[in-house]
Amino acid sequence: MNIDILAFGAHPDDVECAAAGIVLNTTSNGGKVVIVDLTRGELGSFGDEHSRKDEATKASKMLSLFEREQLDLEDGNIENNHQNRLKIIHLIRKYRPKIILANAIKDRHPDHHKAAQLVAEASFLSGLKKMETFEEGKIQEKWRPDVVYHYIQDQFIEPNIVVDISAFFDLKMEVIKAYSSQFITAHDNKANGILNLLKQIESTNQIFGRAINVKYAEGLTSERYIGTKNVLDLL
Repeated sequence: MNIDILAFGAHPDDVECAAAGIVLNTTSNGGKVVIVDLTRGELGSFGDEHSRKDEATKASKMLSLFEREQLDLEDGNIENNHQNRLKIIHLIRKYRPKIILANAIKDRHPDHHKAAQLVAEASFLSGLKKMETFEEGKIQEKWRPDVVYHYIQDQFIEPNIVVDISAFFDLKMEVIKAYSSQFITAHDNKANGILNLLKQIESTNQIFGRAINVKYAEGLTSERYIGTKNVLDLL
């Protein structure tokens, strides 16, 4: 199969907080998006792995995802090792995406930048024929996405590209709130920073939107040059 976007998050809700607008924009136009949660988010201060799974299922429906996968890596201890790279490569070759979204290249949570590096390296290695992975006992064909973009999370990073999500911002915030243990119950319990985090997401999307004269946008970074066949396509 061939999908449009394969989006990886170190934890359930990573993709939603940073790139739900891009996902909604894609699926609303008939595009296929798959989200992969690397961990169950079991170390989170609120909720547990079971509640977060239920919340991810609810969010997935709101996002109209093609599929959602769980790799069950260890929360708080994501390692960029051969075994984990093979798990990522297997999914890249299974879904054959045009675009991969991954965690921020640097962030407050150590899992985020570790996941970013893991996914980026696996995305390159997935294009090597001699890097063997298997699906139902058969060797998978190599596949390398057109590009890997890193979304922006807690720390402010200057983006290389911004995407207008104005039409989807309100729904994005409802999707985030589907993770009620993280953003509703936690706030009711007066956890420091929860309400501020929602405001920060809105403010960051407004700042990125201002750069292209729209109300809200999400930012991405790329480790490669961003190319085009027609400069007008960048407008």
